[in-house]
Order: sequence, then C-alpha cells, then structure tokens
Amino acid sequence: MYLYWMKSNEEICLSRFQAHFALTLIVMLAACSGAGSSSSDPEPIAYFNVAVIVDTTSDSVTREQAEAVLALADASLYDLTAYSLRMVDFVEDDSNGSVEDVVNAYMAAHPGDLPNGILVFSVGDDDGAKINRGYAQQIPAPDDFRNPFVSPYLDGSYMYVAVLYFNYHYAACGYGGADDIQSPVSVGDECRGEEGTPCVEWEGMQICDFVLPILEERTPVDMAAQVVVHEFMHPFGSEGGGDHFGTEPCNAVMGLPEGTFNNGESDHYNGMCPNVYETFAASYQP
Repeated sequence: MYLYWMKSNEEICLSRFQAHFALTLIVMLAACSGAGSSSSDPEPIAYFNVAVIVDTTSDSVTREQAEAVLALADASLYDLTAYSLRMVDFVEDDSNGSVEDVVNAYMAAHPGDLPNGILVFSVGDDDGAKINRGYAQQIPAPDDFRNPFVSPYLDGSYMYVAVLYFNYHYAACGYGGADDIQSPVSVGDECRGEEGTPCVEWEGMQICDFVLPILEERTPVDMAAQVVVHEFMHPFGSEGGGDHFGTEPCNAVMGLPEGTFNNGESDHYNGMCPNVYETFAASYQP
C-alpha cells in the first residue's frame, strides 16, 4: 500500500511498511495483461500523448525499452478507459537539473507541439524515485498551452508528469544502499533485516531469495508499465494516497466495506481506485 504527501507540486510515493517494502511493491505492481490492444479492438476515443525524457545523469533507458514500457501501459489504460497512451517523443537530457527544470526546458524547446504528459526516467528530486520507485508531479505549462485532459482538481494549463526510476533495485540484496553490488549476501535491513542472507540473481541484479518466485516470470519493462499508468492517473484523483486501491476513501466511494482489498483487482487497476479512471475518462475536453 502506498502513502503520498504533497511537497510543493509533487506527490512522492512511500511504503507503509519499511521492512517489507520490496515485497509489498512487487505485489502491487503485478503484470499488466496484454502488450497492446489487438487489431480487432475499436479505435480509442482519443490519445493521451506522452513525451519521454531520460535523465542520463541518473538513469539509463533505451528508446526500445521506453517503447516497450509504454506499449504495456497503453494496453492497461485502453482496457480501463477506452483511451490510448502513445509515445510521441524520446529525448535524453544531461543537464542534471531538477525534474521541473528538465520538463520546463523540454516545453520551452517544443512550443506549440506539447504532449499531454511527460514521463521522466530519473532518480527524481531528492532521490524520490530511486527510493520509492516513482511519483507524480504537475507543472504549469506555457501560457498558450491547453491540455484537453482537464483534471477537475486542476485546470487545462498543467503538464502531467510521471517520474519513474527504471533501474530500481527490487528487493535489493547486497547493495547496502549503494548503486553497485557490495556483497554476495544481504546487508543491514535488506531481506527483512536478516543480514547475511545469500542473494540470488534476477535480470542482472541481486535480489532477496524469497522474492525470486514472484519475479522470475517478470522483467524490468513490465514492472515499470503499471507505475506509468498509476502516476499519470494521480492528478485525476482528489485524495492523494486515499486514491489508492483498497484504502478507506476508495472503499467508501466504491461502496465497499472498510478493509476490502483484493490483490488481483488491485493489479488490474494498477493500484489505483477505479473511480479515478472514471474521472480521467470524463476529463477529456477536445
């Protein structure tokens, strides 16, 4: 379960349980179904266009990886809303600026041709995405910009931003808080605090052995896709962390008993309350 707080104009994702953060996050980010809408599907109502910016000073993502992530995210968003998510640009930025600086520089360089949202692959400001996987941010756009996806809690003058650390260490083992492997066994509070637990390999990373059965059929690409949808939906909710699936505000608005939670349903909705998707779908004002 995620918790959010507002810091300036951003929402930073935190874990409720520090000791079990990795396992909880993995359960919340289970696989999307499908890798894009089939040729027999109706045309989407409209496209939510996304520009991708890779902050090369803190993350490494290829165009092909970004396209794969967005394809899975599109499949989920289309299934839930009949709108499609489409990558319209891919750029790299080595300025080492804040997320707002990077996004503002992109918007200044593309007047009259801005997307509806920007996905920034980065550790985020103050390592927010490196620590917590991802977060959402809304940044005022140039005066002549109007976003046709108008959140009822903002207006059409904002750029929706999702910050995601692609090379996040899931259930990290043997890193000891560093970027590179420090030990073949767990260090400090890794792996439920059981220091000295032998690490296992997954996708070129070291992870805690108890997580391997969950991750062995997964890849960093599909692990990232649900985060993209999750963060782009946050501006269309009014409750911050309460917009997450299974929270008390979500259950109340969905007419469910307090404490109701289902992992499969949470996976389907990318960890977000179903009513947020209804708000997003109703937000389109071409």
